[in-house]
Amino acid sequence: MTWWRITTALAGALLTLTLEVGTAEARPRLAFLTLSAPQEGAQLIDAFVDGLRRLGYVEGRNVDVDYRYAAGDVGRLEPLAQELTALHPDVLVGSEPSAARAFKNVAPTLPIVSMALTDALIPELIASYARPGGNITGIASSVEGLTGKLVELALEVIPGAARLGFLSNPAGASMRLFAQSVDTASRGRGIAVLTEEVATRSELAAAFDRFGKQGVRAVIVPANGLYRVHRAQIGQLAAAAHLPTISTDRQYVEAGMLASYGVNERESYRRGAGYVVRILKGAKPGDLPVEFPTRIELTINLGTAKALGLELPPSLITRADEVIE
Repeated sequence: MTWWRITTALAGALLTLTLEVGTAEARPRLAFLTLSAPQEGAQLIDAFVDGLRRLGYVEGRNVDVDYRYAAGDVGRLEPLAQELTALHPDVLVGSEPSAARAFKNVAPTLPIVSMALTDALIPELIASYARPGGNITGIASSVEGLTGKLVELALEVIPGAARLGFLSNPAGASMRLFAQSVDTASRGRGIAVLTEEVATRSELAAAFDRFGKQGVRAVIVPANGLYRVHRAQIGQLAAAAHLPTISTDRQYVEAGMLASYGVNERESYRRGAGYVVRILKGAKPGDLPVEFPTRIELTINLGTAKALGLELPPSLITRADEVIE
């Protein structure tokens, strides 16, 4: 090989190496914070990663994602958010409202995408769904009238019920609004609601004991990071108290609770990846309207119904999008 050919080959190799290094340095980094534990949040994270992949961003190849899990402890969110922001991410992803709030507190100017925005976060985190403003946008976690449907579902399961229970985590960013909605929907139907505040795992057993002693006929369990982590225990306590449980979270039903009626969260996480990609390409979060769920699903655990001795209406089973045996 002549000298000029060797020189050309070396120059080409150096150029390729430079481009590869430049690409690696330019690879975007995402920070993903969730109130769930790794195992409990796996399905939703997989959906998010799948959403990125469908849009051409493959984790570990042309995008990096750092994860932190609070395992149901809201108090851990801000320290974990600080850890993540120290890694210099391009976009922050707050799985739950509390996670988005933690990111907002430690990084008020970085772009944030949340998969569970609610009315309770207006105007704290977003100005409105149509025009979020600021640095946060994402997917709404519910639709109008959903809480009333949960109460109606409880009445279909237990016709004539005069009192419902509601499990409330006071640390939840949207919990107060959810509790108010349940109370309003129940009172409108002449039903009393007994609310038990449970902020730690150790308080769950006492709460279900009080539900049983005070004539509660069914319990509404809201979507919440703490409750998701301990959903199997909640299902066991509900079964022991002979109480059917209604939620918006399908994962609760998979863990043994009776029924859920709510958004398809996995689809929301896939769609949420689209916001991340748009921001990476230059869009501003405040200019991206919050999208609403397009699909509401009813899931029933027929095995739990049988264990509780419940004869569910055939029409209810027929309407279900999924029946778990």
